[in-house]
Formats: sequence, structure tokens, C-alpha cells
Amino acid sequence: SGERARGDDELMTNILECDPAPIRMNPFDDDEDGGGNDHDNGPPNRLQTRSIGRTAAATNPFADDDDIRPSKERPRPSSSSSAIRSTFLDSHVFSKDDDGDLDDTMQWQDLGDLPYRRIRLYSNVVWGHVPMSDATTATATPNNNATQQQQQQQRRRQQQPNSNEERFGLSWYPKPYVDTLRAHQSSVLGNDDDDDDNRNVSSASTLSALLSTTTVTFVSACPNGGPIASVTAPLTAGSAGFGPKSTIRIMNNAGRLLASVAFPPREAMAILRSSNRSTANPGDILAVGWTARCILVVVLRDSLTLCYDMEGKMVLPPFFALMDRSSGSLSSSSPSGMNLLEASVYEGGVAVLGTDGNAALVELLDEHDDPSYADGADVASWRVVPTAVSSSSKGDTAFQGAETISSRGTVPPSTYSAMTPPPHYALVTPLPTGLFAKSKHFSYGCIAVLPRQYAPSRRPELFLSTSDGSVVVAEMLPSTSPNNGLTDVDCRSKIGRTAASSGRSPAPIVSMSFAPNGRFLACFTANSVLAVLSTTFESIVLEFDTSAGGSSPPRSMGWCGEDSVVMYMKNLGVLMVGPYGDWLRFPCGHEDGAGDVYLVPEIDCCRVVTSSSVEILQRVPPVTVDLLRIGSIEPGALLLDASDAFDSGSPNAEEAARSITQQEGLLEEAIRECVAAAEGEFDIPLQKRLLRAASYGLHFSCRDENSYSRKTGRPSPEAVTFVKAARKLRTLNAMRKPTTGFAMTSAQYDSLTPKGVVARLMAAGHPSLASCISEYLKLGRQVRDYARAMKAAAFVTSCSALSSTNASFSLMTDSQIAEEAIRIIRGERKEAEKLSEKEKQSSSSQPSSGMFSSVALAAHRAGRRGVADLLIMLEQSPADKVHALLSIGSYADAAAVAARARDPDLIFAAMSAYDRSVSDNDDGKNTYFSGVINKFPMEAVNMLTTYYSRIAGLGGDVKPMMSILLRRQRHAEAGCKMGKRAMVLVQTASSTIAENELEDQKVETLKEASNIFSLAGKDCAFQKTCTDEYIDLIADQEQLRQQYGTIDVAPPSSSVTSTITSILQYAATNPRSAHLLFSDADKLAKKYKVSEKRLWHVKVHAFSTSGQWAVLRNFADSRSKSPIGMKPFALAAIRGRQGEAEIMHYVGRMQGQSDGEDRYELFCEAGMWRKAVDEAVKLGDGRRIAHVRSVCNSIDIQSLCDKYI
Repeated sequence: SGERARGDDELMTNILECDPAPIRMNPFDDDEDGGGNDHDNGPPNRLQTRSIGRTAAATNPFADDDDIRPSKERPRPSSSSSAIRSTFLDSHVFSKDDDGDLDDTMQWQDLGDLPYRRIRLYSNVVWGHVPMSDATTATATPNNNATQQQQQQQRRRQQQPNSNEERFGLSWYPKPYVDTLRAHQSSVLGNDDDDDDNRNVSSASTLSALLSTTTVTFVSACPNGGPIASVTAPLTAGSAGFGPKSTIRIMNNAGRLLASVAFPPREAMAILRSSNRSTANPGDILAVGWTARCILVVVLRDSLTLCYDMEGKMVLPPFFALMDRSSGSLSSSSPSGMNLLEASVYEGGVAVLGTDGNAALVELLDEHDDPSYADGADVASWRVVPTAVSSSSKGDTAFQGAETISSRGTVPPSTYSAMTPPPHYALVTPLPTGLFAKSKHFSYGCIAVLPRQYAPSRRPELFLSTSDGSVVVAEMLPSTSPNNGLTDVDCRSKIGRTAASSGRSPAPIVSMSFAPNGRFLACFTANSVLAVLSTTFESIVLEFDTSAGGSSPPRSMGWCGEDSVVMYMKNLGVLMVGPYGDWLRFPCGHEDGAGDVYLVPEIDCCRVVTSSSVEILQRVPPVTVDLLRIGSIEPGALLLDASDAFDSGSPNAEEAARSITQQEGLLEEAIRECVAAAEGEFDIPLQKRLLRAASYGLHFSCRDENSYSRKTGRPSPEAVTFVKAARKLRTLNAMRKPTTGFAMTSAQYDSLTPKGVVARLMAAGHPSLASCISEYLKLGRQVRDYARAMKAAAFVTSCSALSSTNASFSLMTDSQIAEEAIRIIRGERKEAEKLSEKEKQSSSSQPSSGMFSSVALAAHRAGRRGVADLLIMLEQSPADKVHALLSIGSYADAAAVAARARDPDLIFAAMSAYDRSVSDNDDGKNTYFSGVINKFPMEAVNMLTTYYSRIAGLGGDVKPMMSILLRRQRHAEAGCKMGKRAMVLVQTASSTIAENELEDQKVETLKEASNIFSLAGKDCAFQKTCTDEYIDLIADQEQLRQQYGTIDVAPPSSSVTSTITSILQYAATNPRSAHLLFSDADKLAKKYKVSEKRLWHVKVHAFSTSGQWAVLRNFADSRSKSPIGMKPFALAAIRGRQGEAEIMHYVGRMQGQSDGEDRYELFCEAGMWRKAVDEAVKLGDGRRIAHVRSVCNSIDIQSLCDKYI
């Protein structure tokens, strides 16, 4: 079957698979510890609508112990079938009774016709203990006495994690507070130590009872057998004796400390100071609870909500669940919360009820939820997401604040990118229940939440009890629902009939609890009546009067599966009420010296947590009842008897087994019953006995020629079920060990699925066991890879933590640690010869993406930078590799990886992370630009340059762009960018800036561009000359405007040609200054070296467009031969619509032989068709004649053209 497993790492790997075979086999190791599970596949829920007349019980559950009806212990078929519960005792933590026997045996008790059992999983629990690891308990050398004393002191510190506190069960009190109370009692009763009374007062139980009168201990357990959280606080917030601090402890069910959180947390100090509060103290705690996703929620009286994971790390920044609208809002800098009356943590979040009657519901979501769910929330809702902090940021807090945005908004891209979405976020929906209560003239009492999977709207529904005995249901879309989504179900006449029959008036509901299936609601009223109704309030199932036991409400109330309601009352213990008014009473708490009792409802049972033990109350699975009852003739019972007979060597064993095979299908049914019963058991010998019976039946099934396996050649469904059950039981037994401490049943295992179980183990700090289980159950590749990665991360972290206390770890180098981590990630074993060929191929395959990077991050956090660098080199996913490099501060390497992957998003993410890591002052910016240019790849530098160039082009800050270009020695590009910015300064500037100020800014920008060009020397000499000349041109333009007193003479322009044109055109409006203007234009042209031909063209254009035709003729006649010819003059006259004489004045001077074609074109342009035909005839070009004929509409001209053609 396998060798004995030792430790999480070897627990599952050394156990051989249970392969169904036609021979008897033992599916478990002989010495394996653990337990089974309850998988209830029985009939549907027994809670059905019935008449109220059947509520009275035959006996009184609140009578004295002598009057209580005795519990009926189920007889067993034989002594070997006795179902003894497993205590999972550990020699380091637990101890047996003095006589060596266990405390009690598991008993079945009938609740009507439903049998229930009480199973003690862990006894003699020392809550909050810290076991010593193998590394810390290494034996010191005999010669080193000092080292041995240090190790002994370290062991004592581990057994007492906090010497400033004293433990009483699940409660921890400050030691000065306990000493003060102990001394006070001793002084009152006397100081004689020999007095028995004084010794009794000083005893732990008496002192604990005295302490509980001034304090309260909040105890909550994670669903599905998860960890337990405990915190002790004074009853009053201002209790000076207790002190301003306390500790929230997270422990497994065996009492082992998983994490401790100091209260108040320092993350909440900033938000408390902003809300005009100096600090918080333990007395402010109002509620503590776990969600179904293992998030510990702590709610204070001012609605400040704290969220932690199993390791005590805060997953969300502190936030107010219910805002005080009179003093602050979401957008204000100093928000404050509303004082609360009630807070209830449910599986999906927390609901709060304020003193003003308003309520709010907080849904805790994560990255696995559909984003459309949060997007479809109410318009008044808002989200709380963590603000990520880079690894190089100052301070070691996990959060720097919370982003509060509307439900239809998105997370700011600077906070989380698509590569790293927020793992957790809260959706807060305020509900306007206060106005509804005022309009109906009642107040609210207690609250309860119906989870969204059971609500018709697929969103949670808040149930609020009213002072007049009714219930108000609030939906989560108040803005779009009629009556703000509030409905008074008016159940006043349905609740309290029993009290009314006894002459008492109906009373309000003081406690409510939903059934695990969401179909029923248990209500406890102020007049001590327990009522069970359907969630639609159409029918009432049960009313049970508990007034005989006292007038105070139960300290805790919940469901035990789906068939009964359990309540804990201080003087009565645990009371279980069935669907027909039947009841069972389990003495717990002060009656048996166990202290306070805390109930943890589960989907198939109820966990009972006391000061020294953890038990479960569970309905016995129907298949177990059928197998183990006396005289049972069920197929499974017959097969079990046959198997027992075979074990005892009876010759009738085979005959008894063959009697089952006489009827077709009976043997298969018997096998399934034995397997199902084994899954529901906690006692390992009984599990083995039932599985041996199933294996014995498989032997006969395989020998049958008509069996499924012989027909198809494949294992039968019963054999497959047998193997799955064996694997499940081994997993559950491993999880129930005290070192792990998960009190999980088979039904809870099925509801979580194996992947969820592995995830919980990793979240609780058991990655080695999670990895072994994922391999053993053959889960998906990604699950197995992730579990191995978490195991490798734990190994690297432990090597760093134990290097100072253990010599073997201190001698390991970074390469050795990295090599071992790589082996773990790849799933390789040290004994390679033991691997089959298939396993070798599987282990040699590349792990899933992100595995090496996640372990590298753990190594970096543990201070092993060398290990982190070696592991990151093996990461194949660029996205995960970049994320890991950014987290450890290797920004340039991250950018290089992103550049090789050709992913611009990753490149930009690397640069953005580097930008956030430096300070915002000038020194930080200089460091940033220098680092990017000198260390980052060219793709990143080009992207950064393009980015800041685009910003500068849109009118943004130009300094970053200039800094980058100058650092890259790209002076020409930098000067051009600066010059372009000067040119577009007018378009991008604000309309409120005066023109002269814009001109000054333009000149200054151009001077900066000139200076930049001068840095490049001869390479940019031309650009510098152009820039300087343009600066001079702007000065000349300004001088002309001042000289002539108008802007028309030289409008702002960047061209010498346009400036000369404007000067010449201005002469048309100021003829008196024409001579001076012409002189200024010639001077300007000479200064900027305008060529003669260009100047003549400019003058022709200026004179013609301004209508100075006489000046134009004089200008044409100023020389006998124009440098540009007469054609520009003739064209200007034609386009200026001058007469034929003016045109012919210029055309007539074109008498050269080469001017024939120009004269033809000018005649065509002017519409002088006859002259054009004559000129074409002189040229002897028939095509030109035909062209004239085609474009001219005159018949005479067309006839003339025909004549020449």
C-alpha cells in the first residue's frame, strides 16, 4: 500500500495509487492518520410546509438533566464495525485522558426520524500555539552551551508568541490587565494562599469567567472547514484597563497559529486621522467574519472595514462601508463613516446597518468575477480597489490609498494595467432604508443577507427585521427599482402564533439565519420563539417556543446542514431543533467546563468550536445508516458482512457474497453503497473496512463474465468510483492532520472542487501539501505547475529565513538554492531512476508561463536577489518576465525583454514603472531621462522620444522632449522641434494672451532653437543661420510697423518674400510714401540676399495684385531688357483683366524668335484667338491651330482655322 508519510512534502508522494483489481487490497497505509468525509446523497430536504399544530415536543428540552430524554446510541453490527471518532491527536499538541482512552465515542441520536452524530475532531486544543519546525529544533553541538541556551530560549518564545498577553481558551488578554484583576480579587478575598476559596478565585476557569464579564471575544471560522479567527476586545470602547491594542489571530482547527494581525492596523491610521479620529481601539470592533473566498472581514463601529487574507495580509485598503453624508462624501478629502447598529458578514461580503436607519451592502469580488456584474451595479454604488505601490517606493505599506470610482467607471490605467488587474476589489451599494423606515414608523433590528446565487435577481438581497415584527427586503438596484427596491413582506401574522396562543403578543425578530440552500430563513423573536419560514415568506415551516429556557436570545444561531437549526444558549448548551419540532440538546460550554461555544454553520454540518476542542454536529448519511444498522438487509450491509466474514476466515464468506450476485445489479449497488459510506466516515479503520468490502465486491464483479469490464475491456464505473473515493479520502485525511487542520467533509470537498482545495491549502501556507495533492489527483497542468511554483517559493523563503539559525541552510549558495527551486518547479525527483519513461517526459516538459517569475519574486522578497536573477532567466513568457523584473526594480532589463518581444505595451509599461519609481522633482526627472537613454534599449528611447514629441506638439511641456534629444546628441532634430513649436505657438496659445506677448515668446523660442543648433557646430550651421535670419526678419518687421504705424505694412510672417510683398502692396494705400516703401523693400531684399529674378517676380506680383498698373508699366520700362522677360508682366495684365492695349504693350516687346510660343500662349490666355491663329501659322504648327478651333466658339475663327488646316 505504501510507506508511512512524514511531513507535507512526503505525505502523498509515498502513497501508491489504489488501482481496482480483482484481489482484495488495502487502500490506506496502516499508520496513516486523518479522517473521512460526509457525502450526503440522501433524500431531499425534510423541511416542508406543515401545520403549526405539530410543533409541540413530547418532552421539555429545558428541563433538568435528569428529565432530558436519553440519547439513543446506534448499535453496531459487530464490535469491529463500531464507529469510533478520530481525534487526530498529535503528541506535540494534544494529549489523551489519564486512562489512555479517548474522551467519548461517537453517538447517534435521533432527531425525529433523522439520526445525528457528534464527532470530536480535535481535543485538548492549545489555541494559538506555534510548533517548532525541524530546522529550528536542530540539536546543538555539545561544546556550544551558549548556542543550546539560545535555542531553548527560541523554543520558549515560539510556544509563547506574545509574552505580553495571557491566553484563556480562545481569548487573549493583556497581562497587566489580568494581573490587576487577579490582585484585586485576591485583596478582596484575602491573601492566605492556603485558603481554598482564594485558590479557586485564582484558578484559570474562575478568572476567565471574571474576564468575560468585561470583554467579548469575536470568533469566526472560514467556511468549508477553514481557519478560525479570534480577537478579544473590551465591551466599552474607552476601557482604559484593557489597553489600546489587541491582536487578531488566525489559526487552523488544531489551534496552530497561521498569522497574527496587530490591531489597530497602521494602514487605517491615515483614514482615521482624515476623519478627525486619532486612532481606533479594540472596543470599536463590531463584527468579525469570513467570506466564502477566505477573506477575513473586520468591521468597526464607524463602518470602517478591514479585509485580510489567511496570511494576515491586507487585501484592500481600509474604507467606510456606510458614509456619513452630512460630514463627507466619496470625493471629499476627509470622509467619515456612519456609526453602526449591526454588521453581518456573509459568504459574499458584509452588510451594515447605521444608526440613521440606512444600510449598505459590500460585495467582495476578485479577478475571477465577471466584469459585467460590477458594471451592471446600481448607479449609486462605488468601488474600492487597491492602489499598487512599486517595489522601490518609499515605505513598506501594502497600500497608499484607495481608488473610489463609480460602478460604471474603470480602474485608472496608472493603477492597474491589463497585465496586472486588481486581484480584489469591493463593490459598495448604499441602500436608502432609513427613509422607508421613517415613512412606515418603525425601526430596524437585525439583518441577514441572501447570497446572490439564491436570489431571483442574481444579486444579493438584504433582509432587515423591523420593530413591529415584520421583515423588509432590500434589493441591490434601488435607483431603477420601484419603491427604491424595498418591500415589506408583512409576516407579522405568520410569526408568533405559538406565543399568541399562550397569551403573549408578537415580538420583533432579533436574529436571522439563512439555510445553506437559500430556501429557508430561521428567525428568533424577542419572546423566545424560533420560526422557520420559506425565503418567499409564503409558508411557515416551524415554530418552536424556547421561553422555558430563558428570555435571552441565543448567543449564536445557525443551520446544521439543511435539516435542522442549532442554537447556543449559555445555560443550556447547544440546542438542535428539527423540522417537526423534535429537538436534541448537546451539553457544551460552561456545563462541561469548555467555556464559551461558537457555532460555525456549514453546508452539511455545524462546526462547534470551544476553548479546548473542535467538534461537528452532522446528520448521519442515509447510506451509512443503511449499512451499519442492526439487521439491515441492504445490499451494502450484506456485502459488508461478507467481507467481515472473509477477514475472520469464515468458510461462508464466499457463499454470502455470491448470494448478492444472484440478482442482476445488486452487487454493483452494494459496491457503490460501501464506497459512499466510506466517504462519509471520519474514522480511518472504519474507512478501511468499508473500502475493503467494496474491493471484495469488485473481486466478484470482475469474475463475472457478464461484467462491464469484461465486455468493454475497461474498468467498470464501480472501479472508477472506488479509485476516486480512495484518492478523496487520502486527501481529506491529510488535510485533517493537526499540522494542516482543515476540518473538511466530503460534501464540502465536492463543493469546493479539488482545484479549490488546492487553492485553499496554498492560501493557508501549505504549498508542499498542495503540490503533492495536485500531483496525486492528477489535476490540470496549470494547477500542478502553480502548486509546484508556490512550493518552490516557500522553499526559497525558508532557506533565507533559516540561514541564520541552521548551518545547512547557511552554507547553501544562490546557485544551489536556484537549482533546487528549478527542480521543484519542473517536478523532478532526486531519485530519477524511480521515474518511468512517461513520467520522465512529463517532468522534462516546460512549466506553464509565469512559474519561474513568481518564484523569483518570492526570492527577491526574501532577500535572495541572486536566486531571483537566476530564476527570471528561465522564464519564457515575456509578459510575466517583464512584470517580475519590474517588481524587483530591474527596469532596463524589463525594457530589453519587452523590446526583444516587440511588444510596445510592455515597453511602455517598463518606462512608466521606472518613471513612478523616481521622485517628481527635477533631480528625479534628470535621473529618469539619463537612465532611459543610457540603459534602456533604443526601441524604448525612440518610443519615449515620440511620446514627449507628441505632447510638445499638442502644446504640452517641451522640456522633457528637449532633454531627451539633447542627451541623445540629436541637436538638429531638437532645434527643428523647437523651431516648429515657435511656428505653431500662435495656433496653440490661449486667446487671452496679447499678440505682442506671443511675438516675444516666439522670439525667445527661436533663440533657444538657435542656441541648440550652435551646440552641433558645423553640422547645423545652415539651420542656425536660417534661425538667426528669421529672428532678424521679425525685428525688421516690427521696425517697419513702428515706422509706418500700421501692421499692414509688415504683417507677422515667416517669409522674406511675403514681407517684401506686403511692403510693396502697402504703397497702393499710401502713395505718398511709395518711394520710401520701394526703397525699404530693396534694402530688405539686399539684406537677406534675395536674387534679382526673384525680386522682379515679387514686384510684378505685388504691383498687379494691388492695382498699381502704372507703377508696373514704369517698372517694366525701367530696363530695356527685363531679367525675367515680359511674359510675367503680360500674364499679370491678363489676370488683372486689363485692356488689349495694356496687354499688347508687354507682348509687343517680345520679338525674339524664341518668344513665338510664349506669344501664342499669352494670346490664348487673353482670348485673342485671331492673333493666336496668326502666331500658330507663323510657327507652322497645325496642332496649335486645331487647338484654337476646338476651344474657340467663334464661327469666323473656326472657318479661318479650317482654311489653314
